Amino acid sequence: MDILQKKEMNKDEFVILEGGYIVPAVKKYVPNLKEKNGKEMLKFNEVFRERYHILGLIGRGGYGQIYYAQDITNGDELVIKTEPKIRKGNLTKRMLLEQKILYRLQGRPHVPIMIGSGHTDIMNFIAMQLLGPNIGDLKKKSPVKRLSPSTVSRIILQGIAALRDTHSLGYIHRDIKPANMCFGISQQTRHVLKLVDYGLVRRYKNDDGSWRKQRYRPGFRGTLRYVSPRVHDKKEQSPADDLVSMAYSGVELLLMNLPWKLVAVDELKEAKEEFHSSSSPYLALCGPHYSLFCRAIFSLSPMDDPDYSALQSLIFDMMGGKTMKDSYDWEENYREVFSGHNNSSDGTPKNGKKKFDASDLWKHMKEVD
Repeated sequence: MDILQKKEMNKDEFVILEGGYIVPAVKKYVPNLKEKNGKEMLKFNEVFRERYHILGLIGRGGYGQIYYAQDITNGDELVIKTEPKIRKGNLTKRMLLEQKILYRLQGRPHVPIMIGSGHTDIMNFIAMQLLGPNIGDLKKKSPVKRLSPSTVSRIILQGIAALRDTHSLGYIHRDIKPANMCFGISQQTRHVLKLVDYGLVRRYKNDDGSWRKQRYRPGFRGTLRYVSPRVHDKKEQSPADDLVSMAYSGVELLLMNLPWKLVAVDELKEAKEEFHSSSSPYLALCGPHYSLFCRAIFSLSPMDDPDYSALQSLIFDMMGGKTMKDSYDWEENYREVFSGHNNSSDGTPKNGKKKFDASDLWKHMKEVD
């Protein structure tokens, strides 16, 4: 942000960081709330567990409900995820597994802070950090329903770091998609991606680092649009499949829709395999850096231990000289989506700023850890 822009802003509209770096101030975020339908597990305005004041319902689905609440011990706003203890006559385990994984991942920069968890006679619950809108919703707000390369690259760079942390513990996520990625809502976390919804995770490695024996026909897990071709064949998933889903997520953010959005279910696998081809016209539309990134991921075998840093290096230049602290599309009314990617062919910005240094990414992560 230059001095002229600063003068045009009210002093309450910007924050000066260490080193004189100027960024817009974060406005208070209040999530959109749903109407009551009489099937809520928690009552509005009740104080749950003598600590959490329930302010409203954020969402509901087949697995449970998500509530907006306030911690009366410190005034912090948060969310409470709930699931019924019994579904279709069986004890539910999805949230119990999510509690376990979140606990083990605490302290990692791309994991939501878990404030508390437990159960009642009728439900399991997790209280966690309130986050902003998911990336899928932020894309929908774009007038052209897509995001700029500089924004997408920074999302995917952090998404890969999030997967690296999950995989390093021997788990795979199995439901990577834009709707499961959010940013923080504070001045410190506004540009820090958080990977959410660990209800479908599975351990793929044993404690000693050896790979678990693969099952012959594991059940389908994931979201149909984003799973890799292997998952259509009901093959055991691995880190490579998480990365394919991350690559697909970036393609959707760049191109508005995935090429197979309107393809019949029984033709989805074939459409994805065609996209994986080096001659795919859709892949070329993503630009040279992201196309190379996708090809590197598509070349991974199921038993590979991915080189996450090498994958990240393939899309650093998409940032166009921006840093992780610079504004994202939704903070600038999607201006860059219209203006295009103002970079030369080698990724060096035309304005003369130097190429992005990989160390800047890790410095950013340490600052918000």
